[in-house]
Amino acid sequence: MYADPTTIEASIFAGLPRAVGRGDGVIATERDGIGIARIAARRGQSARVAELFRVHMGIEPPDASRRASFGDVGIAGVAPDTWLATRDGAGNAFAESLQPLLGECAAVTDQSDAYVILRLIGSRVRETLAKLIPIDVHARAFRVGDVAQTVCGYMNVTLWRLEDTARGDPTFEIWAGRSLGVSLYRAISHGAAEFGFVMQPSGERAVMGERLTT
Repeated sequence: MYADPTTIEASIFAGLPRAVGRGDGVIATERDGIGIARIAARRGQSARVAELFRVHMGIEPPDASRRASFGDVGIAGVAPDTWLATRDGAGNAFAESLQPLLGECAAVTDQSDAYVILRLIGSRVRETLAKLIPIDVHARAFRVGDVAQTVCGYMNVTLWRLEDTARGDPTFEIWAGRSLGVSLYRAISHGAAEFGFVMQPSGERAVMGERLTT
């Protein structure tokens, strides 16, 4: 059965508190409608996969736990010869477009409906993540483009760091299985309560360097 997440009106976070605590130390935005594909190179074909991505997408797939992007397409190394590729707003059609591109070089699996993704920005994001995630997310230890598969409040998650905002605040995206979305939201919002947590309406872009006004 084909389901395009760009047409799903109800967010998994519908009905949850949009603000917890006072302030906006952590601002979250649901990254909905993203096309997500898991790409696993077949034996001896990883160099060919990298070449095809470089030629057709303008991106060199990382050979480590890193993320690279060009335009609205991103790709992150998550295991040996395995990547998660994304395209903003593409839904299930993204994985479908990659299958003929990569041909017999790789197995492509559509993961667009499998994850919930929260983009987190704000001056107190690191302090919040430090309560929940057992890795060092300091700028010296977790650089822009770094990717980690870890746990957040005992849930398996994927975390990566994006470019800082214009104000210098850090930006992260955290992924979890869709069935864990509500638990992830509660863990992060409660962890951020002392700094102030705000959830932006679904469909809006994350505020890059500007505070919400009330």
